[in-house]
Amino acid sequence: MRSIDTHTGTTLWPRRLETPRLRIGYLERAGAGPTVVFIHPNRTTNRVWDFVIGQSRLSNRFLAPALRGHNDSDWPDTGYTLEHHRDDLIGFIEASIDTAVVLVGQATGATLALMIGAARPDLVRAIVAAQPALGIPAAVNDLVQGQVAAQQRLASREAARAALPFAERWSQAVTDHFLDHMLDTHPDGGLVWRYHAPGVCQTEAELMRDLSTQTRWHGPALVFGGAESTVLPSSMFERAANAIPGAQRASLPGANHRLCQDNPEGFARLLDGFVHQLG
Repeated sequence: MRSIDTHTGTTLWPRRLETPRLRIGYLERAGAGPTVVFIHPNRTTNRVWDFVIGQSRLSNRFLAPALRGHNDSDWPDTGYTLEHHRDDLIGFIEASIDTAVVLVGQATGATLALMIGAARPDLVRAIVAAQPALGIPAAVNDLVQGQVAAQQRLASREAARAALPFAERWSQAVTDHFLDHMLDTHPDGGLVWRYHAPGVCQTEAELMRDLSTQTRWHGPALVFGGAESTVLPSSMFERAANAIPGAQRASLPGANHRLCQDNPEGFARLLDGFVHQLG
């Protein structure tokens, strides 16, 4: 496969891995030290990490898998609970890496990172949980369900741009990059998002559950949210941090809900500092 050069000159390699559960598409950047695994939010793509990866000064190996029903991973008709995603990622880590990893997740990805750490602490060195979604309000779920239903088919790229959720703080480059990698042609004309809509809706509804017993991580952690978050309350991030002994806390300036796209440089600085502290 051809390599991908990010906007800041970092080379990523697109790959696919056959696991006993499904085929997972992922990006890889070569490096040394603990592998860093990036887990993207629901109804996005693993390519949302490109700008953070490009801004990071870490020399670690980076892996960014796509969740089932997203991008180049398999799109099964069923199986979109949080446990399905968690176990997919555990299988991916077991097949790709022979040492404990640093998990970096955002929103749904942060929830899954904590679930992996709780279920398989032997696989995890540390966790960066950005805006973890734990017990989201019904109003947020309703908002996302309505957006997915209304965007089953888009007339044009400009219509897709106008329909982008949580994109007010994105740069033009980040917006164009997201549209480049999230849109596909509808067989009857127009465009569609590159995710399995019923699966996305099931996963979103799952985030309303009480996950306190399934997200108990007791290792090194950095928990932070967007300083300007209007989607998930800061109390949610505080609750997640309070449940992790010794968790570091931070706030990402200039960021609302999609932190790695709102402020990728700031996200990379927080990540780099945390990983350097691990030694």
